Amino acid sequence: MVTDAPLHVVTGAFGYSGRYIAKELLERGVRVRTLTNSLHRENPFGDAIDVHPIEFGDRDALVDSLRGAVALYNTYWVRYDYRGGTREFGYDLAVERTRILFECARQAGVGRLVHLSVANAREDSDWGYFRGKALLERDLEASGMSHAIVRPTVIFGGPENVLINNIAWFLRHFPVFGLFGSGEYRLTPVHVEDLATICVDAADGDLNETLDAVGPETFTYKELIHQMAGAMGLHRLIVPVPDLVLLLAGRALGLLLQDIVITRHEISGLRDELMYTGTPALGGTSFTDWLHAEADTLGRSYTNDLKRRR
Repeated sequence: MVTDAPLHVVTGAFGYSGRYIAKELLERGVRVRTLTNSLHRENPFGDAIDVHPIEFGDRDALVDSLRGAVALYNTYWVRYDYRGGTREFGYDLAVERTRILFECARQAGVGRLVHLSVANAREDSDWGYFRGKALLERDLEASGMSHAIVRPTVIFGGPENVLINNIAWFLRHFPVFGLFGSGEYRLTPVHVEDLATICVDAADGDLNETLDAVGPETFTYKELIHQMAGAMGLHRLIVPVPDLVLLLAGRALGLLLQDIVITRHEISGLRDELMYTGTPALGGTSFTDWLHAEADTLGRSYTNDLKRRR
């Protein structure tokens, strides 16, 4: 570990986006610390990074973990509300905890905060995911801290990816793939390594800014599914299906897979084009090129999102 280099702190370096941000930082020769609530997960970096638990209930410890950092990259969030067995997490708790993190970063004197939000976050959204992200954007803007808000769309790339990998898994295992409605709604995917580069570059700035992290290609959802099936050499019947039917099918599969496969809000988010911004590309990796390079291995195993959160 480089001990005399500037300290950069990343939440969730054993997860998905945080892992690639940490990797990008290490490649730039800085000192990296992660704050994580997943100490049980495999550490892909060994002793190259400093590992601290993220103690939302111990603000003094959290401030100490952040003290001296030139930048904090916040990737902490949850995909859905969940209550099951001894586990419970959701959007309201994620907002509360992120506010604690922001305040501790301010108290610790962190130089700049790069916050991972989501494309088209809105406070009037009926989806807690987007509403919570928008509330935190407003809090950060009012905090007085130097900051960058990075708003990704659909993220692809890496073996840790859930959405694109699991679409490929379903295409491999079922002869029919159902589209939510017509499938003619747009999305602009961004590669996870491009997202990491955007975040780390944003930490070098000094202006408060909001960046739409999008890649160079836009597809309709229907086009995306057809392209994935074609790249994998699969001949599948891809047809419009009522949302309720797919939601019920997703719940049934979720019971078998012991996972949350799809939610009502995720369906409406796609249909409302929340993963499309129409803004210039900040990422350069082509989904088409990546797909053809990864077609042989993509979707060979199912990625269980719920189990990863244990």
